[in-house]
Amino acid sequence: MKQKDEEHKSVLVKMEESFANARLAYANMMAERDVLKTGEADLKAQIEEMKCNHETEIEGFKRENTVLKASVDDLQATKTWLFSEGAQLLAKNIHKGREMTAAVAAVNNAMSAIGVNSGLHNGYLHALKLKTPFVAIPLLNRNTAEELNATIAGFDSLVFPVVEDLPKLINEPLSKIKEALTFANSGSSEG
Repeated sequence: MKQKDEEHKSVLVKMEESFANARLAYANMMAERDVLKTGEADLKAQIEEMKCNHETEIEGFKRENTVLKASVDDLQATKTWLFSEGAQLLAKNIHKGREMTAAVAAVNNAMSAIGVNSGLHNGYLHALKLKTPFVAIPLLNRNTAEELNATIAGFDSLVFPVVEDLPKLINEPLSKIKEALTFANSGSSEG
């Protein structure tokens, strides 16, 4: 019996040792579980923070996109106005401006003076040579006032094709617009 008691004691010691090891393993597993739970909570917090940052960035990009879209719309409206009204307004202001009026008046006055002097001189010489009555002088034009008024009306209704065609270029790239406006030394050279 003693031997059985010894065996039982030995088995009991082994069982207690095994039980202690199981408790230690259980405690280690519980500690690992707690570490994993803490890590999981940290990961969830990091994911939530990343989500918030991502949503904030998306909102920022949306606001920036809205501002850029408004800017593009404003530029498109400006471009449309420049081509449809601005260029025509500029041409009309140039056409009706003091500088253009003064230059045309100066040329007109000079031409009139030359024409009047030349006409009077030629008419006087012709009348003297032929002893023609005043009514029959061939170069005398009594409709000059009406012709001048018609010329002025034609000048006032002058159309600039390059300005009139600008609205057609609204949706064209800048290179096409520049090409359409660069006409001074191209195509219609006289020689």
